[in-house]
Formats: sequence, structure tokens, C-alpha cells
Amino acid sequence: MEAKLTKRETWLFALGDLYGGGGQTIISILYLIFLTDIIGVDPAIAGTVIFISKAWDAINDPLMGTISDNTRSRIGRRRPYILIGGILLVPALALLWLPHSITSDLGKTIYVLATYLFYFTVNTLIMVPYSSMSAEIAFDFHDRNKVNTLRLVISLASTAVCTLVPTFLFELVKANKMTFLELYFILVIVFGIVFSVPHILIGMFLKERVKFNEEKSKLSFKQFVSPLKVKSFRKLVILYVCQALTMDIAAAVILYYQLYVVDISSTVFLGLFLGIQLIMFGLIYVLIRTIPKTKIYRFGLPLTIISAIGIAFYPSGASVYPLYGLTILTALGFAGAQSTPWLMFPDVVDIVTLAREGRKTGVCSGIMTFIRTASSALAVFLIGLVLKITGYINPPEDGPKPIQPASAILGIRLILLFGFSVLMLIAYFISRKLRLSPELSSDVKLLNEKLDNNNELTTEEKDKYLKIKEEFI
Repeated sequence: MEAKLTKRETWLFALGDLYGGGGQTIISILYLIFLTDIIGVDPAIAGTVIFISKAWDAINDPLMGTISDNTRSRIGRRRPYILIGGILLVPALALLWLPHSITSDLGKTIYVLATYLFYFTVNTLIMVPYSSMSAEIAFDFHDRNKVNTLRLVISLASTAVCTLVPTFLFELVKANKMTFLELYFILVIVFGIVFSVPHILIGMFLKERVKFNEEKSKLSFKQFVSPLKVKSFRKLVILYVCQALTMDIAAAVILYYQLYVVDISSTVFLGLFLGIQLIMFGLIYVLIRTIPKTKIYRFGLPLTIISAIGIAFYPSGASVYPLYGLTILTALGFAGAQSTPWLMFPDVVDIVTLAREGRKTGVCSGIMTFIRTASSALAVFLIGLVLKITGYINPPEDGPKPIQPASAILGIRLILLFGFSVLMLIAYFISRKLRLSPELSSDVKLLNEKLDNNNELTTEEKDKYLKIKEEFI
């Protein structure tokens, strides 16, 4: 019998998602506008470079998952990589946000590509094994729910802080009340230490509890994509990418929306949105014990879709207070979609295992992490491309804010509309086809235990297996 998960282990593991929630948020919010308005990179080039770099992640994330699945070390399969990544994180951030003085377009492009690739390689070293451990740090269904719920609360809190603080500080930089060099040290030293220390401690001290086969899988493309043969995993990936891409688009475009469309405080806007998410999380934690997680995911999405249309086409000269009201309604509807994908992950990994694909938690995590980073890059690419096509004017280095053409303002509005309304409409219909429940999780766990131990199934268990296979595998 494996030892129960202790409170110290629960909290330490959950604190690892300070980086999972906050690190990508800072990139989503600041990196594109850092490249266009601080470094002076053309928006289309900036978006394209970031998008191209994700071709590396397409290989890197699933590869890291397979490598960690096949690792057999004294301290486990996941912890060595989390430890190394935690040590390298601060240097990677220092290079990523460096306000260099390179003047040539080619030199800027090469530097951006090289540092972005290095940063996301470190990100992969941390996040793929860490996400895998979310399904392996505890075997009991309720323990897994508890640690992953706490992890997501911390992730959401980190997302809130890493949205509001960098946004506020960047506003100070744009108002010439703070230098970018001061912001640079905050991003690298303060956030870097907060992000890296939990992962160093996780790599040193935590246990991986779920058993695995000693037989190693071969490194092949077939192994990378094998979980995608399972219907439930494909649907989970779609739900996750819709939610992640929506957040990335909103985070990246809100500063442009504030500067050129509606004169709001982006700090208040994002603070309201994320504050509602945190408030709703307590209710969601209670509901997931008895209500299917996919039902929680989609319940409020119609409210989000309608309210987001109002935000996207809000009149430029109108009072901002009704817009903040629409923000609250959008956040209320979005809370379930924001909170549940990683809560579904351990349940879906069990279904992948039941498909007799082996316990490929690392590969599943690699695919999910790749989707997360790729969605962020896709968001940046699309935003950069739309801004370029619609005639966005880069602000001069020391001059006043330019007046954007109507076409660029419309482009910013349509980006917001696509994020919250179109993607969430897709997610709504997909979630209706993935019917996870606590009862299903218990049945899958029992069947996996029997099949792993080569025990014969009863007639009732065979019937359950066939029904699960037909609908979920």
C-alpha cells in the first residue's frame, strides 16, 4: 500500500504551478508588444518567428514525454528533468527579456528565435514531466482531485498576479514612469526565483506513486501520437486548446484594445476577469465530486459567448462601466472551461491506459503541453498577422502614441470576437460528446487493476468494458 499524500507534498507540488499559470501568462501578455514596441520588430515578423519556433515544440514536447516515460532513475522518471529545468529557468528568462541594442532586422530575428527556442526547451523540461506527475503523485481518485484542484487554484492565482502586475508595470513603462531595464530585473529576478524554486524542491524531494511497466517504449512517431487514437483524449485536447487559445488571445490583445479601441484600464479588466475565476473555483471544487466535469466545463459558455460579443463591439467613446459588467459576465461563464481541463486529465489518462496503450502519462502530458505552447504561439502569430494586414502603425521609439486606422481597430475587435465566441462555441459542442463522471473513473480504475494483474473479468465487468470501449476508446 502506497503512503498517503501528505499536506507538505500536496502544497509543494501545487506550488509548481506558480510557473505553469504565471510563466506562460507573462509571455502571452507582454512578449508580442515587447517585440513590436520595445525591440522594434515588425509585428508580422515577430508573430512568424514565434510561430515557426513551435515546430521545435511539435517534436520537443512529445519527445520529452516519451523520454521521461522511459527514464529509470533513483529519484524517479519525472523529477530529474524538473530539477534541471528549474535550475535553467532564470538564465532562460534573462536572455528572453534582454533589451538588446541589435539594430539589423536579421540580427533581431536570429536573437528572438534563438532565445525563444532556448526558453521553451527549458519550459518543456519542466512542464511535461510536471504535468505527468499530476496523474502520478497520488493513486486515489479523491487525492488526485484534491492535489490537482489546489494546483489549479494556485495556477489561477499566479495567472491573476502575472496578468495584473506585468500589465501595470508595462503601463508605467509606456508612461515613462519606469524604465524597461527596471521591468527587466523584476521579470527575471523576482518572477524567475518564484517560478524556479518550487520546481527545484519538487525535483529534490517529491515521490512518484503510480506504478509503471519496467518495459520501455521505443522512441517513434507512432508512440508520440498513440494516445490520439483514443476518442476521449482527442476530445480533451480540443477542449484544452480552445480554452488555452481563448485566454492567450485575450491576454495578448488586451493591451492593444486598451491603447487603441476603448480607453479602459487593462489592469481592472483583467483583474475582474481573473478575480471572478478565483471566486468560482471554490464552487467548482465542490461540484466536481458529483457532477461530470465536462458538464461543468460547458455550463456557462453561452453567457460567455454573448457577453464577449458585447465587449468586442463596445463603442469606443462610451462609459467603461457597462464594459466592466460584461467582463464579469464573460468571466462567470468561462470559469468552468478555465478550471476543468487538467482536472479531467488523470481520468482521461486512465482511459488511455484501459485502451491497452500502456500508461503513457508522459506522452499524454507532452501532447497537452505542446498544445498549450503551440496555442500561445498561434495566438501571437494570428494577432501579428491581423495587425499587419489591417495596417497597424508601430509607435515611434520616443514619440507619441499613433492614431490607428479604422481597419486596425476593427482587426483588434475581431481578434477578441474569435477568441471568446468562436472558439468557445466549438468547445461547447465537443464537451457534450465527452461524458466523464466519478462513476466512470471508478469503473476504469477497477478494470485497469484487473487487466494489469491478468485477472479474469466477471460478466458484468466485461459488459462495462465493452460499453466504455465503444463510447470512450
